[in-house]
Amino acid sequence: MARFTHDVQHQNLLDEQVDLPAAPAVPQAAAAASNGAGAAGGAGAGVDVGTAAAAAATATDLFNDATTRIVGGVGPDQVDKVVADLTAVQQMLTTASPQINNLADLHTHIIINQLNEEIASVQGTTSATGTPILGTDLGQFVGRSINDIHRDIIDIAQGDAGVQAIFNPTPLPDIIGAPAPFQDNAEQTAFLTQFIQDSNHLGQMATAIANGGFQGDTAGLLQQIETFATSASAFDQSQGGLYSARFWNELRSDGTAGTAANALVEGLQTHNAGEVSAAAEQLATNASDLATNNLKADGGTYDDVVAAAQAPAVTATAASTPAATPTPTAQNSAPATVAGTAAAATATADAGHHAPIDPAGLHDLHLAGLHDQYSPAAEMAQHFHHLWA
Repeated sequence: MARFTHDVQHQNLLDEQVDLPAAPAVPQAAAAASNGAGAAGGAGAGVDVGTAAAAAATATDLFNDATTRIVGGVGPDQVDKVVADLTAVQQMLTTASPQINNLADLHTHIIINQLNEEIASVQGTTSATGTPILGTDLGQFVGRSINDIHRDIIDIAQGDAGVQAIFNPTPLPDIIGAPAPFQDNAEQTAFLTQFIQDSNHLGQMATAIANGGFQGDTAGLLQQIETFATSASAFDQSQGGLYSARFWNELRSDGTAGTAANALVEGLQTHNAGEVSAAAEQLATNASDLATNNLKADGGTYDDVVAAAQAPAVTATAASTPAATPTPTAQNSAPATVAGTAAAATATADAGHHAPIDPAGLHDLHLAGLHDQYSPAAEMAQHFHHLWA
């Protein structure tokens, strides 16, 4: 069985970003929790100190400990300890953030779900090259997946003060020089173009419904969101190799897109406007992030696609006071019409491709204040950068 080695085949946190310290500072509590009671000197004292340290370790401590162990590559002797650290972090964050009500909550849930991918990738370092990880063949790029997800989790936390209140991992130094964008082929270009459009339009339609008081039948839109998430995950899985190692934490059902799409569905079903707003913002931000890290098959950027997708699909007008008894005006019937438009656009996905979300029917709708209330958070995109050569 071919195995990754500590110093030959590993993609590690030192690769492609020089001048990293040999090991970031790690609290003793985390080290003791990972190493067990033997971390202390005497046998008797070691049990007491190790137990106390394990109890005191926070999610931040344990993640920092995993960072130290990953620097230089994940050797076979480190796999179980890193997995234990990351699993404990995941459990602690799940307990700390049981519900999504705002963007910080959603970011925490994205971290929780991305940890599934990182844990599986760490475990995969002991398997033969080509062994599927969560159904995907990453080939020789398992280490690159660990690198990307681990750094992305740190970036998410460092970009959100709300997340830092419960999880504040030690930041790593910036890379020297901008990472090279991934060169998409024709199939990947078509996919990402549609993905960017759908990410924005689905969020806009959901926001319109939330702003309209969650009136009307949302079944069509819910189906469209679920198709979008399933298709994106299937496409990434079909690519494998370097493409999946770089982007599965953004495209997969357990990545950013899937987590945000699930939150969008849940928010619509439970009438949670805060969750809908966070999910719509995150979908748009994630699409922008992918756009900046990829080039079209012809070498061009996706800037034009992003600009077109972010243009509001629903026109805002001055607010007016609705009558006591609703009448069939454009304003108070808009949510139902939006849902109907989504239902008409619903199509079945195949092999990672899906029918476009067509917001054309939304252009004639007038929802008071929508343009002012919905705006993708461009400032967050910088925190979701990728660090590849």
